[in-house]
Amino acid sequence: MPLTAPALAGREVTFAATAVEGAPESYVWDFGDGQTAKGPRVRHIFARPGIYLVKVSVRQGPFTDDCQALVRAHTPETLHAPQVLLDTDAKNEQDDQHYLAYALFSELDVLGVNSTHHGGGQEPINYGEILRVIELAKQSGLPAARAPRVFHGANAPLEAPDSGDWRDTEPIVTEASEAILAAARGASPDNPVWIVPVGPGANPASAILQALREGIDLRGRIRILWLGGSRDTISHDFNGRNDPWSIAVIGRSGIETWIMPAPVSARVAIDKRTEGHLYANHPLGQYPKRIVPARPKALYDTTTPATIISLRLGLGWVKSVEWIIVGGPEAGYRWRRTDKPGSVRVIRDIDQQAMKRDLFETIKKRPTRLLGAPPVPRGLR
Repeated sequence: MPLTAPALAGREVTFAATAVEGAPESYVWDFGDGQTAKGPRVRHIFARPGIYLVKVSVRQGPFTDDCQALVRAHTPETLHAPQVLLDTDAKNEQDDQHYLAYALFSELDVLGVNSTHHGGGQEPINYGEILRVIELAKQSGLPAARAPRVFHGANAPLEAPDSGDWRDTEPIVTEASEAILAAARGASPDNPVWIVPVGPGANPASAILQALREGIDLRGRIRILWLGGSRDTISHDFNGRNDPWSIAVIGRSGIETWIMPAPVSARVAIDKRTEGHLYANHPLGQYPKRIVPARPKALYDTTTPATIISLRLGLGWVKSVEWIIVGGPEAGYRWRRTDKPGSVRVIRDIDQQAMKRDLFETIKKRPTRLLGAPPVPRGLR
């Protein structure tokens, strides 16, 4: 039931479900706003702006199958804002909390937050840390309508299949991978959802594998921005080393992918001994200041929201990009440069001062304006 156009609050939206085979006996829709409907093709009006988890249950004999879409009911002001689904191993390092605070107080359209592991077995503590940050954000003035859903994600890395073919990989099906598919179904083709993993890539890779098995084409509906890798390889960086095959799957899938390598993102850094004044004087502003060590600390993950903001507005904070081809274990998980445009780009240079300035201004509730900004040419956003 992918949307073909954005949903606007107060205007009619058409949803349609198609059975893969057979003739279902019933279709029951739940629009996430207290309203329901029946039938393979239904019309609905979201009375208020917001993010709605739309579900359809299809029954055929004793079998029931469910499908869902994460739908933003827009106002004209939010129509062209970049939609993002955050994905984080939030208890791993202190840059994750900065990343979450940045995105939550920005004018990015945050559809939800996924948790993931950081080497296997830690997903529950990362999930709990996401909830902590969102609660601090609400205490710091985040409107209730901006508080996103949180989805449990993969608690282990993906395993490469014996065949070596990424398409044979067994996905790790979780709330998070289902949320990515739901966000893709709810996206309008002129505004794909950014999936932003700043840890291992098991959640988006699993969603891609699930979509492949279900015959869903995610191209043009999602794009991925991964924080990880080091110069020319996936696996030398912490995020890549913990789950290298997931990034190989993403890189080979044909989905538009941007990679922000750790050495590049590390240029955005903080030393609270001399720069403590940059932090906002509210609960979420003071929390990362308290937990960050008293030494120079790279804020790796924060470059990803800054990249999306820059690309959307053409600000030039992303200064150098190369096309690459991502290798798997047979190539030592290295990537190589190519002159032929494809689906994967690596970011080589950034304006770290501009990104750092926007990070701390945003957490102080002075974000770069995205709401109401006119659409930009497809190649820039």
